[in-house]
Amino acid sequence: MFNLVKRFLAAGLLSVTAAAAFAADRPEIASPLYPEIVLETDDSYAADAGLMAFRESLMKAADSLVVTAQGKVYDPEAILPFLASEVEFFVGKGDGVTGDEFVSLGLHPSHRALEMAGRMSRGSISSDPIVFRRHGMHALARLAAEPAVGRTAWLDGRICTASYGRISWPDWIRLDGKLRLLDRSQWVIASVITGEGTEDLSTAGWPKKYQMVPISPLQKRSGGSLGVTAPNGGVVFFRTFYGPNASYFAPYLNSHLCFEELDGVWKVSAVAMRLD
Repeated sequence: MFNLVKRFLAAGLLSVTAAAAFAADRPEIASPLYPEIVLETDDSYAADAGLMAFRESLMKAADSLVVTAQGKVYDPEAILPFLASEVEFFVGKGDGVTGDEFVSLGLHPSHRALEMAGRMSRGSISSDPIVFRRHGMHALARLAAEPAVGRTAWLDGRICTASYGRISWPDWIRLDGKLRLLDRSQWVIASVITGEGTEDLSTAGWPKKYQMVPISPLQKRSGGSLGVTAPNGGVVFFRTFYGPNASYFAPYLNSHLCFEELDGVWKVSAVAMRLD
């Protein structure tokens, strides 16, 4: 999960606009700088004991090794039992704030779905399907680690990770209001706020769980934290990497791992990868 946040933070910082920096330098702009918009998120399966144990076992299986003539390598066979015999694969690529729907590529045998996940999550000069299955092992493990799990509006109510709600076009316009940050990559979802990893927290009760908040143009060079613009215009730094008390801010657009209980046993039934 931390690696996902690191990559997202880097992408978000590259996309911060001059308009955001201009707004941060204009103290005369009245607060709040943006409305309180909390996504309607179903996380009812995040603490499900059976599914939690399944996800943890899947993540451990992603580190499984096998001895070959080339030495020890990751073993894709170890993760295949966690997948249904046929897995539906989705891809999503948006063209703006709207038009972000996932498109189904149909059902695929488990080994093929694992290979597809690897191909879409990581570039490689290899043409060996097994290499991509190894990449797929770690792609699925990263998706399984996402903290929010529930009925997912993005995928017709399937039980998936990154089960955050969706935002309407009028709400996007409201968020855009004073900050002029319509670019969705500059907004993140406050998924896990520990409190212990927060520095300079001056706004009590903010952010709320699953609230949309903007990345600040001001960030620490040392890394290990994420600067978020508070409604009053200040910057609050949250520890987002390293250690058990790190907070987590999810991107608005996410990839998902979906689950189905088949004959009393949890299985991965679908994978949805974003190509944005």
